[in-house]
Amino acid sequence: MENIVVVDVGTSSLKAMLYTRAGHLLHAAARPYDSEFGRKPNYVEQDPQTWRSALFDTLKDVGDHVAVKGLDVAAIAVTSQRASVIPVDRDGVPLHKALMWQDKRSIPQCEALLAELSLDDVYQRTGLRVNPYFSAPKMMWLKAERPQIHAQTHKLLGVQDYVAHLLTGRFVTDASQACRTLLMNIGTFDWDEDMIRVSGIDRDFLPDLVPPGSRVGGLTAAMAAHCGLPEGVPVILGGGDQQCAALALDVLQPGAAEANTGTGSFVIAYSDEPRFHPECRTLCSAGAVPGTWIVEAGIFTTGLVHRWFKEQFYPEGADAYAVMNEEARRSPPGAKGVLLVPHFEGSAAPYWNPLARGLFFNLTMATTRADMARAVVEGIAFEIAKDVQLLESLGVPIESVRVAGGLTTLDLFNQIQADAFAKPVLHYDNSEASSLGALMSAAVTLGLYADHPQAFRTIVADEPETYLPDDAVTRRYRRILQRKDALYDALDAHGIYATFNQVLD
Repeated sequence: MENIVVVDVGTSSLKAMLYTRAGHLLHAAARPYDSEFGRKPNYVEQDPQTWRSALFDTLKDVGDHVAVKGLDVAAIAVTSQRASVIPVDRDGVPLHKALMWQDKRSIPQCEALLAELSLDDVYQRTGLRVNPYFSAPKMMWLKAERPQIHAQTHKLLGVQDYVAHLLTGRFVTDASQACRTLLMNIGTFDWDEDMIRVSGIDRDFLPDLVPPGSRVGGLTAAMAAHCGLPEGVPVILGGGDQQCAALALDVLQPGAAEANTGTGSFVIAYSDEPRFHPECRTLCSAGAVPGTWIVEAGIFTTGLVHRWFKEQFYPEGADAYAVMNEEARRSPPGAKGVLLVPHFEGSAAPYWNPLARGLFFNLTMATTRADMARAVVEGIAFEIAKDVQLLESLGVPIESVRVAGGLTTLDLFNQIQADAFAKPVLHYDNSEASSLGALMSAAVTLGLYADHPQAFRTIVADEPETYLPDDAVTRRYRRILQRKDALYDALDAHGIYATFNQVLD
C-alpha cells in the first residue's frame, strides 16, 4: 500500500501527517509556534528556525512510526501558507526573520509600484491588488531598508519554498505559491518580466517555477538520516494551503465554493478561466490543479481573533474554549446588539484597507461576556459572508459553501455561517482540508488516481453534514450586515483609521 507523508506548514503550527493513498490517517505529529506581532507598528515576523525545528521534529516522529510499523512511504507532499518572504544565502540559511503574510510595513513600496503601473494593469497581469499582503512589496522593503541583507541574499523564498529546500536542497516554488508574489503572470503561469522590472527585484533572486503537483527532487541524505525516511523519496509541491483545501472540499467545478477558517479565512470558488472584479476587489490565483484558476477573497484575522478572545477573557484553563462556546450559544442571534469588526491586522477583501483595525461596537452596561463571545463568531461569519457576496457579484455561481478549518468543529459557527450566507453549508468530517488536498495532489502525480475528482471520491468518501439557513435569522443578519457596512464606511470616510495608525509621542 502506498503511503504519503504530508507536511502542512500553517501560520500557527507545522504538521507532518502520514496517510494511506485512500486518505486514512496513520500517524500525525505537530509542533506549534507563534508569529511575532507588534515589535513595531505593522510588523509581523517569524524566525525561520521555528519552521526548521518543527519540520525536523515532526518528520523524525513520523519516521520513527514508519520504522516501528514497517511501513513504506511513496512520497512527501508539501503545502503551506502563502505570501511570506524569507531571504536566504546560497546554502539556504535565512538572513532575516520572515516577513509574514500579515506584515504591512511595505505600504511605501506599494505606493512606489502604483507610481509605475496602474492598479488595473497590475491586477490584469497578476490577478492581485498592490497590497502589503503580497510578497513583492516585502522584497522591495528588504532591498531598500536592509541593504546589507540584500547584498548577501541568494534567493527570496516563501515558506513552502524554504521547507522544500530543507527537504531536497533545491530552490523551487510552484505556480499556486508564485501567484501570490505579484511577480507571476496569471495568464501564463510564468514570471512576469514587467513586474520584475518595475519592482526592481533581481530575477535571479526568484526560485525555479513549476506547476503545482510537481516532483521537485528527492529527500536528501542528511534529512533521510535524521528522520529515518528513505533517501531519495520524491518530494512533491502539493500547492498553496488554500488551493489544496479547495481540492479536498470538492471545489472542482462551477457552483462550488469553500470557506476555510484558520488563522484567517479564505473564500474560494472554482474557475476554468482568469476572472477579474471591475473594482479589483477579488483575487484570481492559480489553482492546485495545473491549468486552472480560483477566484478568492480573504480575511486576515478570524480564527486568530477567536483564540485572542479566549486568551484575554476566559481564564478557565483547559476548559476555556468549551466555556466560551457554550456561553456564545446561550446568547441570542445578533448578540444583543454587540458587533465585532475583526480587522485586527487590517482588512483584505472586500475593503482592502491595511490601516483598518478591529473593534467591538455597541457595548452597554447590559453586555455580558457571553454576548461578546457570540459577537466574535458572528463577526467572523459576517466578514466571510461579505466575501461570498463579493464573489457572486462577479457572476460566479455559488449554490452551497463547503467549510473547513479549526472553527468549523463548532456546530454553532457552522449554523451561523449558513444563516449569514443564506446558503447551505457543508462540513466534511475532517478539519485538515489543506493536508488532504496536498495528499490528493501527490496521489495524482504518482499515478495512483487518474485525476483529482477520482482522488476526491476515494479520499473524502464520507457525506458531509449539511447546515441549512434559518430564514428568520438570515433576515436579522442581513440587517446587521448593513449596519456593519455603515459603521466601517463612517470610520473610513472620516479618516479614523489613519488617525489611529499615527504613533502618539
